[in-house]
Amino acid sequence: MMSDPTLRAAIEGLYATFAKYPLAEHVEGCPCCVSDADHALLYSAELRQLDQHDLETFAFKTMSTWGSADDFRHFLPRILELLAEVSPDWIATDVVLTKLGYGHWLTWPDAEQKAIRTFFQALWADILSRFPHRFDAGGYLLGVAEATDEASPYLAAWPIAGSLPAAKHFAVFVERHSAGRPADAPSAANQITAWLRDPARRSELEQAFFALGADDQETAATLSKAMDTLSMYYGAASARG
Repeated sequence: MMSDPTLRAAIEGLYATFAKYPLAEHVEGCPCCVSDADHALLYSAELRQLDQHDLETFAFKTMSTWGSADDFRHFLPRILELLAEVSPDWIATDVVLTKLGYGHWLTWPDAEQKAIRTFFQALWADILSRFPHRFDAGGYLLGVAEATDEASPYLAAWPIAGSLPAAKHFAVFVERHSAGRPADAPSAANQITAWLRDPARRSELEQAFFALGADDQETAATLSKAMDTLSMYYGAASARG
């Protein structure tokens, strides 16, 4: 059981919101792609008791060769709960986000969109609260930004100056982003670029370095390198006009 009460509440919100989508008597699937054993796994336990083994194949094949958007919405709370609670390794985060896009989730009722966004934001806060985390903060940010075509709410909630774990995540992100890992969604990519170009980011990182203190030499070096990278980033941006 996860310890973060905000994330737990967001997951409970998903279950409450999507409870109106019952489990179908038979989740239709391509007989060449989905076996009887695969089908049986979906009915092997109550929704909250299904594990990653039970849902892995469905999560990969949903709405393409197995099940409808309503079937996906039935299982979505448990899929997202497992993503947050177990490990992002059982199914790649971008697979889940891609499936949301495939299901046109931005056309779903407002309450459903809100429940998903609340989960995204709660998991983001949990990621930033610890370093290292089983999620890579930058990878998660880019994935969610692409799924929602917005990065601003997540950038605004990144407490670089007030949290050493968040500062460490940011330092790693700066190095990887400077190496060329932009978001694919143009709007989100522009938001991230503008945010990084703001000199306030280096100031926040510097505040973290001196006010919070690096807990070891490796961390100090990582934060210092990120500050240097940001300085060069600003210079390159200024040269481009």
